[in-house]
Amino acid sequence: MAFATSVWLHRYAALTRAAWLVDLQYRAAIGIWMLWGVVEPMISLGIWWSIAAGGAVQGYAGADFARYFFAIMLVNQLTVAWDAWILDGWIRLGELNLRLARPMAPIHEAITDNLAFKLQGAVVLGGVWLLVAGFWPAVRLPFEPERWALATLAVVPAAGIRFLSSYATGIAAFWITRATALADLQYGLSLFLSGRIAPLELLPPQVQAAAQWTWFPSMIAFPAEVLTGRISAPGGFWGGFALQLVWLAAWWVLYRLLWARGLRRYAAVGG
Repeated sequence: MAFATSVWLHRYAALTRAAWLVDLQYRAAIGIWMLWGVVEPMISLGIWWSIAAGGAVQGYAGADFARYFFAIMLVNQLTVAWDAWILDGWIRLGELNLRLARPMAPIHEAITDNLAFKLQGAVVLGGVWLLVAGFWPAVRLPFEPERWALATLAVVPAAGIRFLSSYATGIAAFWITRATALADLQYGLSLFLSGRIAPLELLPPQVQAAAQWTWFPSMIAFPAEVLTGRISAPGGFWGGFALQLVWLAAWWVLYRLLWARGLRRYAAVGG
């Protein structure tokens, strides 16, 4: 058991290092992606900040919006996943063949690619937040070890849900020609249902009700609200965390089913 664990740790360390070095070769592109990770929540913040200038909006003052969207910026970077677009290309162009010849399932390469990018992004965007907090008190968060520990605990399954939902969506390319269309649809819905455009409680009741039946709030809104302290009661946190684990298990099972069935029909030549 210990030997097997050591082998897998070594493999993951090697794959993560390789992914990190690859990312360094595309610094400009990665810089643009990270810049968009800052710009998108700042656009939303600018809109809500101007609205809150006339008074608090359902309990959100300007400073609350500032902390919320800075938290969204960080959580979004720590959970971002793009695997649907990559896997779609691998399947359609036959580039999956090379990955299938390796002693590990392709999902492990995808996981380490995500880890490498998230580590880089967390350092950059975390630095941006600290820099801004140095001269803008509105975005400062109190150093409460319990809050940061709970936020970290919430981010891990959130990243898993977002990764598996993206990966499972990419697997649809075994059956359809444009799995990326499904990924684009999810991306569009997540703008509203995950809390990226606005805090969920500010959305119309019908939209809030629809969001509760999806995995989107568990991916971004829930960790962000834990980080900003809007979810602090034990019941609120553990209920949300349990829901995250349910969605994580659901997407894991779906991934396993789609992957097993997809491989049986895969017949691409190339790579």
